Formats: sequence, C-alpha cells, structure tokens
Amino acid sequence: LVFPLLAIAVVFRRPIGGGWWRREDWPLALYLAVTLTASLVSPDPLGGLKELTKQAYVAAMFLVFRHLARDVDLGRRLQQTYVAAFAVVTALSILVVFRRIPRSVRPSLLGEAQILPIFGLVRRLRGAFESPELLGNALLVAFLLALALRARGSQGSRAWWTAMATLLAAGEFLTFSHSVAGYCVAAILFLAVAVPSRALRSLGWLGAIVVVLIVNAASIVDPRPAERSTHYDVGPVSFDLLGTTVEGRLMSYAALKQVAWRAFLEHPIAGVGPGRFVVETERAFQEGRLTAHHRRMLPHCGPAGRLAETGVLGGLSLFLLWASWLRGMGRSLSTATPIQRAAAAAVVGILVNSLNADVMNFRFLWIALAWASGPTGASAQATTRAPTLAASAPIAP
Repeated sequence: LVFPLLAIAVVFRRPIGGGWWRREDWPLALYLAVTLTASLVSPDPLGGLKELTKQAYVAAMFLVFRHLARDVDLGRRLQQTYVAAFAVVTALSILVVFRRIPRSVRPSLLGEAQILPIFGLVRRLRGAFESPELLGNALLVAFLLALALRARGSQGSRAWWTAMATLLAAGEFLTFSHSVAGYCVAAILFLAVAVPSRALRSLGWLGAIVVVLIVNAASIVDPRPAERSTHYDVGPVSFDLLGTTVEGRLMSYAALKQVAWRAFLEHPIAGVGPGRFVVETERAFQEGRLTAHHRRMLPHCGPAGRLAETGVLGGLSLFLLWASWLRGMGRSLSTATPIQRAAAAAVVGILVNSLNADVMNFRFLWIALAWASGPTGASAQATTRAPTLAASAPIAP
C-alpha cells in the first residue's frame, strides 16, 4: 500500500532532477520483454501476464527508489527507517518466539517452532513474512545498511547502529534459513575493504565459501534416518560419493530443482509458461516424485525457475540482467559511499541465495539494487538539496 502512494508522490511532486530511465537499463527491458513473449505463447496467457505484472511492479520499485536516491538526505532517511523497522520486527519476533510459543501452540505471525533437518527442534523467526527465508534475506540487507550507517554516523549514534547491527545479525541466524549463505558472502564483501591483512581477508572468504557449500549440501540431502524425516524431505535417496555410499532423505529443494530441469528439457524454447511451475509440481506429485506438501510449490530457485517457466531465452535474459547489475556495481565501487557498498554487497548476497529462493520477487532486492545504483563520491556530495521531495513533503517512517 505504501509504494503506490510513494510512486504517485514522486511523479506529481517537484522533480528531484535527472531522468528515470538510463541507457544501461536495456537488460531490464529485455528481461520483461522475454516474460511478455513467453506469456503470449503460454497455455495460460492470463497467468503469464499476471506474473509479468509482478515483475513490472518490482522493476518500478527499483526505478522509483533509484530516482529518490538522487536526494541523498531523503535516501538516508529511507535507509535509516528500513534498518530501524527491521530492528523492531526482529526484537518483537525474538520476544514472541522465545517467550510465547510453547510446542503445543500454533505458529505465530512472527515465528514458529519447527523440526528441521540436522538441527532438530528449533524456534525460527518469521517476522510477519510468508517464510523465515524471506525474513532472512530482508535482514541481510538491513544488517549491512546498519554497518554502513554506523560507519558514516556521528560518535554518539554509532552505539545505536552497532546495537541494531548486532540484533539484526542474531535475527538472521535465528531464521535458520538458507539466507545465511548469502549473508556470510555479503558481510565479507562489505567488511573486506576495512581489513588490511590479506591473510585475514582470505580466511574470511574461505569461511564464507565453506558456509555456502554446507548450506547447499544440506539443501540436497538429509543424512538422518528415515524414521526422523521432516516435511522438508520427499523420500529416501542413496548415491555414491568418492566410492562411499551415502544414504539419507532427498530434500525438497533438490527435488524441486529436478522438476524444474525436467520441465526445461521438455520445453526448452519458451518454457512451461510464466507462473505455471505449480502445474509441474502437481504433475510430479501425481507421478510420485513429490509429497503432498510440495504439490503446489514454487521452484525455490531463481535460475531453475526462470529456465523452467520461460525457456532458454528467459534464462539468458536473467543472467544478462544479473551480469549488468554486477558490472555496474563493480565499476562504481572505487568511488562508492558506505551505503552504496553495503547495498551492492546485499545484492550479491541475495543472488547467492537465489540457488534456494525465488529472489526476483523479493522487493527488498530491488530496493537494495536502487541504493547500490545511487550517486557516488563527489556526485553524491554535489546533489542539490532544494527543491527536493524531502524539502517539499515530509516522509513518515
């Protein structure tokens, strides 16, 4: 509800300056155009156009927030509000989950008690999101912004930002989600510039890579015996690894990737149609490849879902879009502000998490991308403050 009103205000208020669309945005236009084409040839064109509307909506968020980022003061207020809001959500979630949810009580809007592979019974934060995975990726962005705000804040405010960053980091790990992998990569990417020792930087990157490997291995197979299965597994599995037979439970994340790959091989040109992956999971359930819990499940993998739904052209457009993001952020890092470095690191972290999440529908990914694409260095300092949206109308948190 907030964003449409914000977009209307940006359009009709006094302009901040600068255009909305840039020449380097053509990969985004191509990404949306491929979705439109795949929708028109899909067995369900209306469903495809609905998916296109979702993609256009988050793309509009990116354009609007990037435009607002030209006003440095307004951008800082929005970033501070984002961090403070998630700090409050995290604190409330921890309070509710660890004080108000015994095992026999139904899950709360803010979290739940759940049996997970490897960990067993845990209490997970959800923060009013649809899943802990979503909250984990949102906290990834908030944590890095908190570090950046601490770096550029006054001596008196640094303690507050430090406390918020600590709280957000604790909330990240208490989601018990795959987002921890991208969180570690993003944190090292942001903090590495402040570490003079090359050995320490290498050790940090080694640790982040190990976390990524462990998280993704855990999303493939659960080594626990069948009698301790959870709703995240789909059945027993056995395979050879370096001459050793490994037996365990096949995880739903791996099974969904198998469904996506099979759908892509059967429809390599245009895919099964945008938004129609649930048709494939329903078919997989009918054929005994998925359990009832996963019969209407989304792909939980950005690249695999894109290939399955829009074919090879859709996959190429996605990777081209990501490459343009990384190239654009990489060129500006030498002159980037702490906020821009934090936002860029957050984008990279979320892309790492795309192996186990449908990240292209995450609104905070596109907002972080907008902040990563804002004015840098001297251009940020040269941004005029009047007349601006911030001067013409107050923005409430």
